[in-house]
Amino acid sequence: MNKELERMAKFFDRRAAFYEEHMRRSVAGFEDFYRTVAAPIERTAEPIEILDLGCGTGLELESLFKRSPNARITAVDLSRGMLAKLSEKYADKAKQIALIQDSFLEFPIGQGRWNYIVSVMAMHHLTPEEKLLLYRSIHIGLRPGGLYIEGDYVVAEEEEKELLREYWKLRRANPEVANGAYHLDIPLSTKTQIRLLSNAGFAGVGITWSSDKAAVFTARKARGE
Repeated sequence: MNKELERMAKFFDRRAAFYEEHMRRSVAGFEDFYRTVAAPIERTAEPIEILDLGCGTGLELESLFKRSPNARITAVDLSRGMLAKLSEKYADKAKQIALIQDSFLEFPIGQGRWNYIVSVMAMHHLTPEEKLLLYRSIHIGLRPGGLYIEGDYVVAEEEEKELLREYWKLRRANPEVANGAYHLDIPLSTKTQIRLLSNAGFAGVGITWSSDKAAVFTARKARGE
């Protein structure tokens, strides 16, 4: 195993204290990006159910609560350090936030429970095959008409191919890196993302914000399902 590789939880535990500062520097259009993640959520005072997969320190939660101040948010992340920061930041919303330390690949999403499922800057550690399985679970987990929102890094198609070639070479030598167990970045192209979400069964898939390095995707479950 490459000595520079770190287990996912350990990687983010070590960086929890300065994670938000890093994201502000690395995400072009930071404010617009996070505002756009929340924008598809209808303004409501109802206690809607939102699942946040790979929540980190909760950078997206401020915008989510502006749209839906009484939302009940289940926030899932592997990193104890990240969840501790989130808990500290949103102490006034503690009764509305359920913190779960777990892999979002292992968390039981369930069936027809959630009004919205969101994931921000978390899915780019998974292969297309791993994503497709998770997207199918997300589709099942949403209520009819529910919406999945994902904001994440993206790359051009040629770079995607190269990153996947490098990843599979590493994984053949180290099978334990599967399923996002170690911190490896393998962002995909917008074309691949749209294909995967469509293949997972979503009726409407679109892009609501994009730059050359990141995009926000929305995918809706049909109301009749």
